[in-house]
Amino acid sequence: MKMNKWLAALLAAWFLIPFFSAKAETAPAFTVDEDAVLRDMDRSWRQGYMPAVGGNRWTMILPVRSAEAAGPVTAELVFPTERYSFFRPGKMTMTAQQETTGIWRVRFSLDLFPNQKNADYPCVIRLTGKNKEGKELVTEIPYTIRMRGATESIEKARIEITDVRADLNTGEEGEVKVTVTNLCSATVIENLELKISDSAGHILPRDAETLKIGTLGIGESMTVSYPVTVTEKAVVAPHVLKLDLAWTALGQAANYSANYTVAVRQEIRMEQGGLKMAPAVTAGDSVSLSLPIMNMGKADIVNVLATVTLPGITERQSVLVGTIQPGETKQAQMVLSPAKDITGDFAGEMTVECTDQDGNPASFRVPVNLKVEAPVKVDAGKTASGESVKKEIPAAVTWGLAGGCGLLLVLIMTQSLVLRRKIHRLEEEKL
Repeated sequence: MKMNKWLAALLAAWFLIPFFSAKAETAPAFTVDEDAVLRDMDRSWRQGYMPAVGGNRWTMILPVRSAEAAGPVTAELVFPTERYSFFRPGKMTMTAQQETTGIWRVRFSLDLFPNQKNADYPCVIRLTGKNKEGKELVTEIPYTIRMRGATESIEKARIEITDVRADLNTGEEGEVKVTVTNLCSATVIENLELKISDSAGHILPRDAETLKIGTLGIGESMTVSYPVTVTEKAVVAPHVLKLDLAWTALGQAANYSANYTVAVRQEIRMEQGGLKMAPAVTAGDSVSLSLPIMNMGKADIVNVLATVTLPGITERQSVLVGTIQPGETKQAQMVLSPAKDITGDFAGEMTVECTDQDGNPASFRVPVNLKVEAPVKVDAGKTASGESVKKEIPAAVTWGLAGGCGLLLVLIMTQSLVLRRKIHRLEEEKL
């Protein structure tokens, strides 16, 4: 007798929670009428009806409604595993008769094991019957039978954060996606809440500080999104977030904390200072071009590559600029050399490509236009240039002057000889 009273008091905290949401597009053949009060029920399920316990037996009455069924309805209590079942092995199938119009009185009366421990027991009530045409009707209704009030529990509640992902950029709103998993085999996690904090104060909750998740069934995983705001002053680097989980299980409060590292990025802010190059070049000559590239962001821009495509002159000519640090400007420089036999106007573009430190790409394009001119030809037979005439006239004058000078020199030497002889003759006559 004492055992029955103890067991009755222990099981007084049990309650059966139905999940009546219809997942199929069509209405189920059987549903639970939560407002009906049938024989041996002191109140409806909606008002808090609980199974009766006495004599090591558990008795539950479930009002089942159907607009299609005709005749008796068979109900079976099905457990996915008997590992933690608190019912003694036995028949868990019963046949229900129609109690009132459209309502069948399903009554389970099962033997219990004594000295039960706190636990949650998910099960399914499978209802089968036939309609007037003899077509079989089947509906499965999920339930969780809960036991509370014992001094011990079957297991310790365990929950795990199995995945954390984030897409965060400085000065923008974002979200942290967290996947949590209930590792228990006989415990439902209830009133689950999540709180995320950043010790640096750069990642802040966007809405409420605590995100209410709700109930996590046995073995169930759930991914939730925690809205955050990343401040403008946030460092573009990995940030360590603290994740705090709080919940109740088997009537007891519990919590769990873990640290996870997420990346804070900034959209690549690459600017160009305008292409510098001569508008025209002579065929066969070379022309240099230069493009200043500026990093206006807070993180390094890496693998910067500039490529010029100028059909007719070059199909693809590249130069590796490399890494540009925040606030730094680097030049993309190269030389183009048109062939000697091409002329005309040529149009193309310079493409600048890069990535951030996480490999996210970015690029921009700058138009490139170049005029290639033919080289100037010189005709030596024409006096318009004056070049050939100038070369010939100085030669004739030189030879003429040289001849005149030579003739003058001969005349001077001859005259000198004549004068010497005359002077010599005069000297002889005086003697």
